Amino acid sequence: MAENGRWVPPLTAGRRAAGLALLGWLEDPRAPRLCRVSGPSGAGKSHLLAWLVASCTTSGTPGGQRIHAVLPAAGATVRSAVWTLGQQLGVVAHGVRPLLEVLAADDRHTVICVPELDSAAEPGRLVTELLDPVMESAHVRLVVEAATGGEAAGAFATVAESAVLELDDPRWTDRARFDAWCAEAGADAGAYPLPGPALGLARPPAPAGAKELIARVPRDADGALDLRAADPDLLSDVWTAAARAGDLGPLTADPLLYALARPTAVTAATEGSTDEVALAWDAAGPAVIDEGDPGTRAAVLRTRLLGVDAAAASTLAPLSGAWAGRWARWRRTEGWPGPAVAMAPGTAQYVSQLLVADAGGSVRGYDAATGRRSGSVVVPDPRPLRALAVTAGGTVVLLDPWGGTELVVPTEPRPGLEPHALTAAVDQISSIADELTALAAIGLLPKAAPAFGDAAGEVHWYQDGEVVSERLHHGAVTALAATAVGGQGLAEPEIPLLASGGLDGAVRLWGPYSDPLAEPCDRRDCPVTAVAVGSTAAGPLVGAAWADGLVRVRGLGPGGEVRDLRLGSEIWSMALIGTLLALGMPDGVAAIDLRARAGGPGTGSR
Repeated sequence: MAENGRWVPPLTAGRRAAGLALLGWLEDPRAPRLCRVSGPSGAGKSHLLAWLVASCTTSGTPGGQRIHAVLPAAGATVRSAVWTLGQQLGVVAHGVRPLLEVLAADDRHTVICVPELDSAAEPGRLVTELLDPVMESAHVRLVVEAATGGEAAGAFATVAESAVLELDDPRWTDRARFDAWCAEAGADAGAYPLPGPALGLARPPAPAGAKELIARVPRDADGALDLRAADPDLLSDVWTAAARAGDLGPLTADPLLYALARPTAVTAATEGSTDEVALAWDAAGPAVIDEGDPGTRAAVLRTRLLGVDAAAASTLAPLSGAWAGRWARWRRTEGWPGPAVAMAPGTAQYVSQLLVADAGGSVRGYDAATGRRSGSVVVPDPRPLRALAVTAGGTVVLLDPWGGTELVVPTEPRPGLEPHALTAAVDQISSIADELTALAAIGLLPKAAPAFGDAAGEVHWYQDGEVVSERLHHGAVTALAATAVGGQGLAEPEIPLLASGGLDGAVRLWGPYSDPLAEPCDRRDCPVTAVAVGSTAAGPLVGAAWADGLVRVRGLGPGGEVRDLRLGSEIWSMALIGTLLALGMPDGVAAIDLRARAGGPGTGSR
């Protein structure tokens, strides 16, 4: 099917007119902002919207026809819908308000498609608590599947008038094409204009009870339930049946059942539960709701359980994927450091430590390998911080949200720039830079001062009395990290490598004594919130996090691996210590082993 010179998937059963009507609605600025696709069971509503999504989410889709987010509503709750939409719209949202605030602040034209709205867990509530408030932003449009007279259709109130496409109206189905389709499919043309009845599709049978479904789960040689051998749809039906009966039962306390079933079913069934695994699932929600790999879901849930429920975390270990949480400290656990607004790998007297700053400016040290508290940095006048770094001499450099700096000098400095020279270097950079916004240091370079990023997109480096600057971003530098890599013929690493992230969504690499790479190391349509860079035996690693919670670690050596992960929170700070990736979040700190599987050594949490 061609539309304005662009090929789109064919639309069968004579529904070309309906498809063109939807494309026309998308492009018409005068059309109502709510379009409702309606019709009886078997009218092809879901098929039509699936076609629309396939046609309007490709790279060649014209701007006026683009669909920006898709919410499959079957079985969805308000909670799972928020998680799904937040991920697609570039925000980690655990509640309705943060999602609405992001939508209101970004006035770009946004179209959201909601198939199977009538099949949501609570259709009316989903509309009144989420979808109708979404429509309060005048630049947002919704196309939804909701039958006239249904609970969902009647719950919309923000938009006074909606466009309605009633698929049992013959004008949306070409009779000749419908008859030809029936002849080819061996269907009953007398059911015109409804393709479902034409194919003889019956309503699904009444759902089975939880006990009946559990009886279908395979068993191992010892007669125990083998959840890993069961069909994910069967396990999802177990959750749905248990929720329908109002009794989740002992089986649904098994962490494996959380990871192996469909996330939407798990989320709907655990609404309001205070079980530790259910609370961990709630915290991980934005990371798991659309994750198709059960091993990855297990790795995320297990990390959320470290330090919370050791037995549940251990149960998930064999299923977890290619990365594993080594330790974590969450909001609900003893020793939570508070929101981790900044972090840095330690050196000098802080070697093998991770320094973490909270929202009030307190800086605590943790053993990087185990997460045990290892002391604190005495900050004379604590205040909110944006970043911190440790120099080769052991001086802790602090950067506040207003671009101000402070040096915390150790009582016994190690080799490196002495405090007076370090202060002079920082002052020199401050005098030529815009407002300072990011900070990093390399502990292996004693003659180097910390590097800074600024609000104009420049990165500044100081060594041997000289400041070198390079504009790397359009807009502010939001994150900066640094390491040293081995030079040709050198036994010790001593060549600086800087990684920066920006408001423009780009991740850039720069060696201060060479031109920066022409292209970003990575780029996404979302601001960068944290970066990290480190050296390993296999070559440098670069980590980056974006505002939607995605973390990406990229190996820079030959055949370097790219690994993506999410934990369900926005990442505010990050550090790489070998192959250990530390992540600072509003609700905790977690250390991820990028090599070890979950069952390997070092999986303790205290």
